[in-house]
Amino acid sequence: MSPHEPGHAAAGIPLQAHVEELRSRFEAASRLQGGSTYYREELGIFRSYASENGLFLTEPPAELSRPPDDEGNEHQVWYLPEAEAFLKATWPDFFGLLVIHRPHEEQKASPIAYLERWHLHNQLFGDQVSFLGALQTDADLRLL
Repeated sequence: MSPHEPGHAAAGIPLQAHVEELRSRFEAASRLQGGSTYYREELGIFRSYASENGLFLTEPPAELSRPPDDEGNEHQVWYLPEAEAFLKATWPDFFGLLVIHRPHEEQKASPIAYLERWHLHNQLFGDQVSFLGALQTDADLRLL
């Protein structure tokens, strides 16, 4: 287990399992309301799931206290030489953009869509990206 993962059983859940559970929850919400979910609904579904499974980090990883090694459109990135890995933190309340969206719909991707993209990345490229948890900072949410 990475030293950056929360110290509880939910931290060992594979990314695929998170994605499958989140997908089933937003599909159930879509069926109940007779249409697709929107950004705010998916954000609420994600927050509930993260809270139920203890996925909110109690404090940020130490790396977040120093300047990132790199930045991109969705993340700040820290290289972890001892683990030969990278720690990525989404920008506050930003999880990328949707490729396809409805007119008058939020173009921002929800945490659910963000994690689905990383799961697809793992499947397509054979990587082992994992979800370490969510960090609530003041009014903002970041995924690691």
